[in-house]
Amino acid sequence: MRKTSVFNKFWVQTMVFFLALIVIFFFLGYDDVFFLGPHGIHFMRQTDSLSFASQYFNKSFNFFEPRLYNLSNTDGKAACEFPLTYYITAMLYAVFGKNMLTLKLLNLVILSSGVYAVFRMSYLLLRDYFYAAAVSLFLLNSTVFNYYAFNYLPDSPALGFTFLGWYFFYKYQEEKKRNTLSLSFAFFLLGSLIKVTYLINPLSILALAFYRLVFNRADTEQRALIINILRLGIGLIVIVLSWNIFMLYYNSLNDSISFNTSALPIWDLSINQINEVWDSMRNYWHTKYFAQSSFHLLFVIIFFQFVFVKKSNFTLSFLTLLLLLGSLSYFILFYSQFRDHDYYFLAFMPLVVMFLINGVNILRNITANKYVHIAAKTVLSIVIIAGINYSRMKLTDRNEIASDMFTKIGFLIQENEKGIEKLNLPLDAKFVVAPDLTPNGGLFFLNRMGWNIEKAEDITFAKIKSFKDLGADFLLIDDSSISQTADLEAFGKLIFKGKGIEIYSLN
Repeated sequence: MRKTSVFNKFWVQTMVFFLALIVIFFFLGYDDVFFLGPHGIHFMRQTDSLSFASQYFNKSFNFFEPRLYNLSNTDGKAACEFPLTYYITAMLYAVFGKNMLTLKLLNLVILSSGVYAVFRMSYLLLRDYFYAAAVSLFLLNSTVFNYYAFNYLPDSPALGFTFLGWYFFYKYQEEKKRNTLSLSFAFFLLGSLIKVTYLINPLSILALAFYRLVFNRADTEQRALIINILRLGIGLIVIVLSWNIFMLYYNSLNDSISFNTSALPIWDLSINQINEVWDSMRNYWHTKYFAQSSFHLLFVIIFFQFVFVKKSNFTLSFLTLLLLLGSLSYFILFYSQFRDHDYYFLAFMPLVVMFLINGVNILRNITANKYVHIAAKTVLSIVIIAGINYSRMKLTDRNEIASDMFTKIGFLIQENEKGIEKLNLPLDAKFVVAPDLTPNGGLFFLNRMGWNIEKAEDITFAKIKSFKDLGADFLLIDDSSISQTADLEAFGKLIFKGKGIEIYSLN
């Protein structure tokens, strides 16, 4: 009787995979930033996300009343992505206390589960553990992926849920269990609610189901399965649309313009602006998306698929094509965002996974020659190891905690935290923070609601008085900007002078 390898056991595969992930995470330097709060690139968006979680904990656990610290919105109320991870974080705050770790650790757990789902999905389709591991670990060649995996932005959990959705969809393709399909669309729903751009993934499946219903002859059982996919898909679309309608209504009701909630398509830009975005992507962000060698391998794999398309699996290739069309549509609709927002690239990761799986599948269909596959696996190993090491170096640069114009006031407040606490200011006291380029950065570290003034030249008596009339109690100012302002004694009484900041009572 042939013995089954211990590695074929599910729990062993799971344990080995997550141990490998943990080792890589340490190699990437996650332990150096484990307890570190928001910092570096997109500090503004990081503090926005933390503000949602913090305000659920501070104000109300009413799920449908998300709010920020900035009172430019009515009572701070604002909505953007579906606030599931923020709400869970707030509930964990109630147990473990408020901290900087919970939200980004939750995001890491969700995305890591998604990476594991890619491994399981790849094995379902390729029946080769090495190729399955290579496809999933290829994602870690991306500095953008690795940076936001352990971060506060909602894109990483949306991607993690989407990967889980794809895994359970292919598992359903194999075992035809309705509960598995429902689980797939539940994960797709979570991903699409958190970031609506990830809706292109279940839409690809819906397009495939519709194609089969209209153009393929299907028996009664197959037709029932297709109709079930369409029903779940339509339900998903209705729920996602409902959330987005609510979000727009909620923001309108509370005069909130904190977030961009519409497309920014390429056709709204001039030729010069289009070129500027492309130049930014090609000459700056390009090497943050993937290492050069990773891009080269990916381009070869894509070209390989077009040349040997007749050797491909129809369903896998057709879904890859549909996802490619959806990704191109997303790129066109949000083109202008790619100039300054590297995390928009994360929405292409499911397509990258599909290209990799489809490419390997075609190679396996062409030849079973073990030397060909040893060569392919060797190339994959070299590219993945080199890519992860390259990403480690890039992450080190990103995680340098040097203060910049966005983080400066927040870092100064952190440095003076103990002194500010000794003032025993009321929790409901309202602050004006100036100058602060982030709507919620300084206010988040103060854990007080209020307003921000972006430019030093706007710190005027009239401006401060207008905030005082709205209920502002204190002014916190970066003292390096004092020489550019009006006489601060006219604003109020100095009650705190610390390292780089001063606080004035406006009452």
